[in-house]
Amino acid sequence: MQKGFIHIVLITVISLTGVSLKAQNVDSLFTSANKFYQQENYLKALELYKKIEVQELESWSLYFNMANIYYKTNQVAPSIYYYEKALKMAPNNNDIKFNLEFANRMTLDNIEPLPKSLGQKFMDGIVLRLNYETWAKIAVGLAFLFALLFLLYHFSYSTSKKRFYFITSGLCVIFVTTSVFFAFRNKHYVDNNIQAVVFSNAVEVKSAPTKSSELYFELHEGTKVTVLESLDNWKKIKIADGKMGWLDASSIREI
Repeated sequence: MQKGFIHIVLITVISLTGVSLKAQNVDSLFTSANKFYQQENYLKALELYKKIEVQELESWSLYFNMANIYYKTNQVAPSIYYYEKALKMAPNNNDIKFNLEFANRMTLDNIEPLPKSLGQKFMDGIVLRLNYETWAKIAVGLAFLFALLFLLYHFSYSTSKKRFYFITSGLCVIFVTTSVFFAFRNKHYVDNNIQAVVFSNAVEVKSAPTKSSELYFELHEGTKVTVLESLDNWKKIKIADGKMGWLDASSIREI
C-alpha cells in the first residue's frame, strides 16, 4: 500500500517537474526569439518561434510575432495565416487587426464582401467579440456572484437590502444564462465555420471535385476562404462575395 502510494507520488512529482521544465524551456526560447526579433535577425527569431509552435503551446503573441516576421519578409500567405490565428485567440486586439489590414492589402484578389445580415452583425459585434473560453469564465464569475448575493439576501434583515439583493441576484441569473448561451453559440460557430488561407501562388476553383470539371474562378495566395466540405483531396470553399467551388486541399491551410 505504502509502496503504491509512494510510486504514485513519484510519478506525479516527475510529471509536474516535466511540465515545469517544458514551461521554462518555452519561456527561454520565447525570450531568445524576441531578442533576435528586436535585432532584426528575423530568420533566427522565426526558427525559435517555430520550435515553440511545434510543442503545440498556443499563444496569440507567438502567432503575432511570427506574422510580423512573415509580413516584414513579404510572405503574404503565412503573414495573413498567423495574423488570423492570433486574432482568433485575441479577437479584440487592435494591433492584430491593424497589421492584418495591411497584410490583406498585399493580396491580389479584390473580393467585395456581401453585406452582413442583422444576425451576422450581432454575431460579429457581440457573440464573437470574445472567444468562448472568455464567455465561459464570465458565466462562472457571475454564478459565484449570484451565490454571494443569494446568501446576503437570505441572511439580511433589512427589507430594502433584501429587495436590492433579490433584484441583483435575479439579474445575475439572466447574465449567467446569456453568457452561457453566447459561449455555446461562439463554440458552435467556430467549430462549424472553418476558415483557411490560400497558400498557393494561384489555384483554380472548379465546379466539381475533379480536374476535368469547369473552371469557375482563380484565387491567389493570402486570400481567406471558408471551408464547407471535404472530399478526398478536394475542399469545397466559399469566399466573401458568396462564390463557391472546389479546389485542391493542398493549396490551402486551415486556420
